Amino acid sequence: MNPRIQVLDPHSADQIAAGEVVERPVSVVKELVENSLDAGAKQIEITIEGNGVSLIRVHDDGSGISPEDLPQAVLRHATSKIRKIEDLDELQTLGFRGEALPSIASVSHLEIISRPAESLIGMSLKLTGGKQVDLQEIGCPPGTTITVKDLFFNTPARRKFLKSINTEFGLISDMLGRIAMARPDVSFSLKHPKQIVFQTPGRGKLLESIGSIYGQKLARQLIPLTVSLDQYHLEGFISPPDLVRSTRQEETTIVNGRIIHSKLLSRAISDGYHTLIPNRLYPVIVLHLILPPREYDVNVHPTKMEIRFQNEKIVAQFISEHIRKTLLASRPIPSFERSSFHAQPSQPSSLKPSQSKLFFPSLTRPELFEPQSQSSPNEPFKLEIQEKPEIQNRKEILDTFQAEDNNVIKDFKDRETSLDNYEMPKADQPLVINETPKTEEDSIVPNNSPVPVENQSITPSLTESVHPLLLLRPLGQVLNTYILAAADDALVIIDQHAAHERINYERLLTEHQHNPAASQTQLIPQPVDFSPIEEQALLDNLMSLSNMGFIIEHFGGRTYLIRGVPAYSGPYSGEELLRQFLDEVILKQSPPSFDELLREWIYMLACKESIKAKENLSLLEMQELIIQLSQTENPYTCPHGRPTIVKLTRSELEKRFYRT
Repeated sequence: MNPRIQVLDPHSADQIAAGEVVERPVSVVKELVENSLDAGAKQIEITIEGNGVSLIRVHDDGSGISPEDLPQAVLRHATSKIRKIEDLDELQTLGFRGEALPSIASVSHLEIISRPAESLIGMSLKLTGGKQVDLQEIGCPPGTTITVKDLFFNTPARRKFLKSINTEFGLISDMLGRIAMARPDVSFSLKHPKQIVFQTPGRGKLLESIGSIYGQKLARQLIPLTVSLDQYHLEGFISPPDLVRSTRQEETTIVNGRIIHSKLLSRAISDGYHTLIPNRLYPVIVLHLILPPREYDVNVHPTKMEIRFQNEKIVAQFISEHIRKTLLASRPIPSFERSSFHAQPSQPSSLKPSQSKLFFPSLTRPELFEPQSQSSPNEPFKLEIQEKPEIQNRKEILDTFQAEDNNVIKDFKDRETSLDNYEMPKADQPLVINETPKTEEDSIVPNNSPVPVENQSITPSLTESVHPLLLLRPLGQVLNTYILAAADDALVIIDQHAAHERINYERLLTEHQHNPAASQTQLIPQPVDFSPIEEQALLDNLMSLSNMGFIIEHFGGRTYLIRGVPAYSGPYSGEELLRQFLDEVILKQSPPSFDELLREWIYMLACKESIKAKENLSLLEMQELIIQLSQTENPYTCPHGRPTIVKLTRSELEKRFYRT
C-alpha cells in the first residue's frame, strides 16, 4: 500500500512558506525595509514601479553583508539575529526568523548587491525562483541594494488577485509612512515614477516625520505626550478631541520600534478618549510604547504585526489613563473650523418651525392633501423644480427675500394657530378630508384636522385613491425619536431619522439624475493635505469624484486644491465630504463601481442632512414628514434597509390588554 503522507518537495514547500510571509508587494517592502533598519541604516531609499510587481528596489547605507555570508542569507532559517529561542526574551531587532529573503526569492527575480564599509569591493547575488543563477564581485557603495523584479512570476494566481496599481501602491506608501514615524532617526525616501512621494529628514524628531507623512497643517495641531512609569515608557502625539476621523486609518501604534495592529491598544486609545469625542469617530494618533522585550511575545503571527502582552490589563490602563490626563491637561478649546468637519452627536433640538431641517412644500401646495390619482407608491419619485425669474439688482434681491420671509412666517403662524385650536377627534369619529377647499384658509388646515363635508364621511372611492400615509394623524413623539400616529385600525410608529433619510436619499438621487456632475465652485479653493494611502485612493477614484461634481487640482506634494464640490452636497465642507468618501474606499479595500460609489455618497449625504434621534418635533413638523414620506418611491424602509414604519394593529393591542 502506497503511503498517503509524503514530504513536499523543496520548491513546493518554499512557495507555500512564501505565501505566509509574502502576501502582496507591500509585504516584500516591509520585510526589506526592516532588514535595512536591523542593519543600522540611517538613510533608506525605496523605489517602486507600478504596483510593485514589476520592480521593488530598497537601497540603504547599513552595515552590509560580507561576501562569505551573502550566499547564506538566502537560505531558509538562516539569521544573524538570534542563536537560540531564549534570545527572543531580549530581542532588539525587527526580524529574527530568517524567512524573508528566501520567501521573496522563491516567487521573484531577486538581486542582492552588498558591501560592508570595511570591504573594498562588493558582491552581487542573483536568484530566480529561489535558485541561485549568478554570484560575482562588483563595485558598489557601502550598504545593501536589493532589487525584486517580476514578483509572483511563478504564482500567477497570486498576481491575479492583486488590486489596482494605486491601491497596491497606496498600501506600500501607508506602511512606509508608519515605519518612518516609528523611526524618526532614519531618513526615508519613497520614489514612484516621476515623483518623490515623501521624504523624511531623519533628525530624530517625531513631529517632523508626522508632518512629512500627514502634512504640516495637521502636525501643528497635535498634542505631545510623554510619560514613564516603572518599566513602561509612552511617548508620541495625539489629536485634540475636535480633530477626528471616521476610521482608525490614522491611528499608529508602535511597540519598541515595531508597527503593531492590536485590538488591545486600539481599545485603550478609545477608552482614553471616552466621552471626549463622539462614538464611531477616532483620533489621529502616533504612540510609541517602550517596554522590556520579555513583557510581550512577537512570535504569534507570520508577519509579526500582532503581539501578545504578558500584562495586558496593566498596559491598557497605563495607555488610556495617560492619554486622558494629557487631553484634560491641554484643555484644548475646539477650533471653529475643525469642529465643523465632522458630525457631532445628536442633541435635543430646540428648532422652531422656521428653523426646521424639513422643507414645507404643503404650505403652498395643497394638492399634496388631495387624492393621488396619477401616481402610486410604486412609481419613481419625481422632483419638480420651478424656475424663478432672474433678479437684476441688489434692491430687487433684498425686496424678494423680505417678501418671501414674510409669507413663510405668516404661513407658519397660521398653521400653528390651527394646531393650537385643534381638538383631537374621538376614537369613533371618522377621518374626513375636504377634497376641494373653498378658500385659501381651508387649504392650509393640517391634514389631521377634521373638515366637515356636509356631515358626510369620506367615500370608499376617495379612500382608495389617497396614499395610506396621508390618512395618518400624528399624536406626538416617544423618546424624541419615534413619531406616534393614529390610523383607523392601528397605531403607527415612525422612526423620524430613517423616514427623513429615505426622503433625502430619493431627493438627492433625483437631483443627480437630472443634473449629473453638477458642481458648486468654491469662492476660495480649499487646500487639503492627504496621507500617502489617501492620496492613492484619491488618484484611483479621481474620475468617479469628477463625475460626482468634485473639481480637484494637484497643488504640489500631497496637497490638493478643492475648487468645486457637488452641487447637492448640502452645507458640508468639501474636505469633510472628500475625506469620508476616501475613508469608505480605503476601508473596503476594493475598487467599487461608479454606481456603488455614487450610492454610498448619496447615502452619506442623506444621513447627514436628516433629522436625528433626540430631536424634538412639533405636530406640524411630524405631519410634514409624513406627507413628504408618502411622496417617496419606497416609504417603508430607509436606504440601508431598516424599517421606517412599524404598525401595531387593533388585534395586537387587544391581545396585550386581554380583550380577546
